[in-house]
Amino acid sequence: MIPLADPARFFDSKRVEFKSILDRMIDSKHFVLGEMVSNFESAFSKYVGSKYCIGVASGTDALEIALRALDCQGKDVVLVANAGGYGSIACRAIGARPLFVDIEPETLLISVQAIIDRISINTAAIVVTHLYGLAADVKKIDLAVKEKLGHSVPIVEDCAQAHGAMVENTKVGAIGTIGCFSFYPTKNLGGLGDGGCLTTNDATINSKVLQLRQYGWVRKYDQETEGGRNSRLDELQAGFLALLLCDLDERNAVRRSIVKKYYESGASLVHGAFTDSEKYAGHLAVCLVDERPELMRRLAELEVSTAVHYPYLDTEFAANRSFGNVELPNSLAAKNKVLSLPCFPELTEREVDQVCRVISKNIQYFRKS
Repeated sequence: MIPLADPARFFDSKRVEFKSILDRMIDSKHFVLGEMVSNFESAFSKYVGSKYCIGVASGTDALEIALRALDCQGKDVVLVANAGGYGSIACRAIGARPLFVDIEPETLLISVQAIIDRISINTAAIVVTHLYGLAADVKKIDLAVKEKLGHSVPIVEDCAQAHGAMVENTKVGAIGTIGCFSFYPTKNLGGLGDGGCLTTNDATINSKVLQLRQYGWVRKYDQETEGGRNSRLDELQAGFLALLLCDLDERNAVRRSIVKKYYESGASLVHGAFTDSEKYAGHLAVCLVDERPELMRRLAELEVSTAVHYPYLDTEFAANRSFGNVELPNSLAAKNKVLSLPCFPELTEREVDQVCRVISKNIQYFRKS
């Protein structure tokens, strides 16, 4: 079976380097927030183009800490409902009110017009998810918000699926107020476990995030900031990530080339038209199909794994029912059609060709309706 993702293939090729990093950490005698974390934070901020980078325990923690740092507790946060539920989990964790808005049917990214229709003077932040690896136009959103309200609203970039994607030569994570990244193993930049970080150009936010990730301490044992917690990027993971960051752009290019081949074979890929664009990091190869269960069955019989990213909208979760009903026709339509094909840099040429043949053999299911 051709897997949807298989990070072990890549990690296996790095065994010697990983063992060296482990030895280096043990020899350093610093196991938490040591030199490996600070070195990775410096390298990643330079890569993204942000002044600051703060490592945390996961991408979801990054979202929660970002909203706390922006004082969103008890306030409205605008976000989409088609991105797995992580943003609304962060909202609920700090007591913010998620205001769900619809997406653009062509890209499945947050709709600028839907944001403008929903925001008000009570909006504390907008979470913009760069879904499936395609960067949303954060600058366009910011300009539209300013035009309506007369001032900016903080924008939290959810970059968990878009490491390295760019808009007008600026990488995601350095465009909005705060960038939030996940380093889960299947991400474009993934470690051997959980991990995440926040990026920002704001010194005040950086200072507050540093306190929030470690108990609210302004200095050891001096708890000054409310809402602090223990969310630190693991020292060993930071060492691994620093190593893997070196060829991230090249690996993203391989991802895009795989998506391009599927697209040219006839797959109805949402972001197939962006395979030569810097806006796309090629995280997932997501199609829109009408007869999804039947197609998934056929592909499984032909030894091709598939998945659904994501099978539920946030508005369908019982935990979000108290936030009221809202109609999201584009999100609902897409949710019932999305289907992900295998996409990771270690796919062999034979495997990619096999997926392309399967697409061609089942082309009637891949035609856009």
